[in-house]
Amino acid sequence: MENTLGNIQVMNIIKKAIVFFIVSRGRRIERRKFSKPPIYIGGCGRSGTTLLLSILSSHKEIFACPKELNLFFDAEISDEKVHLPMIYRLYRTFITVNIKSTAKRYCEKSPANVQRIDTINKYHQGQFKLIHIIRDGRDVTLSKHPKNVGQYWIEPSRWVRDVKLGLAYKEHPAVHTIHYEALVNDFEKTIAGVCDFLDIIVSDEILNWHKHTTVRKNKALYSSIKEISNSSIGKFNKSENEERLREFMKDEEAVGLLEKLGYEG
Repeated sequence: MENTLGNIQVMNIIKKAIVFFIVSRGRRIERRKFSKPPIYIGGCGRSGTTLLLSILSSHKEIFACPKELNLFFDAEISDEKVHLPMIYRLYRTFITVNIKSTAKRYCEKSPANVQRIDTINKYHQGQFKLIHIIRDGRDVTLSKHPKNVGQYWIEPSRWVRDVKLGLAYKEHPAVHTIHYEALVNDFEKTIAGVCDFLDIIVSDEILNWHKHTTVRKNKALYSSIKEISNSSIGKFNKSENEERLREFMKDEEAVGLLEKLGYEG
């Protein structure tokens, strides 16, 4: 028993030492590489957050973290100070992933960022940019879970909760709201608005993002990177999705939010 406890203590000491090294080195990289506020992407799952990350990763000034880090999910707040137990994930990324020499800021995508905007704001003291992407809930709730075959990934109640949490900050100067459908159907105008918000140029690389993206593999991507298509819009209208659509439309709060967002009935 004593040996077991001793081994656990040794392992904890080693783990703390490793985390300390990662954070220390990562912070040095952050100070050296990035001169502009970070970018975060958030929104209800299956709303196009990964697509947006892939697009932004093509810009020469942006380093996109290829994996979801959920930095703010377990944040600890005391006296307005924010401690992030998972910050080592960010710094580990800086150490292990090649950062292009032209990058001036990093971009991290986790859908749950939309649930933690206040925490992000406190941590960065307002010096950040967050893009909230919204998609028609009827299409969002059609996505099947990749690990649990036959189960839907997102329930209407989650879509309502996450969208409303993001909309609460719609007027915040560090938050920009876009719709998935606009990104797909009017790409150049929508991405120009995003670039203006981020104070970056609309480059040839971002207009042809599928050729230049650095994020080509992600657990949220079901297929390889290709040009934007609107084939995923309006899937709820297909006959095979009638039952799921009826379930969604029984949720009065979800229907009301659809109307508020301007989605057609």
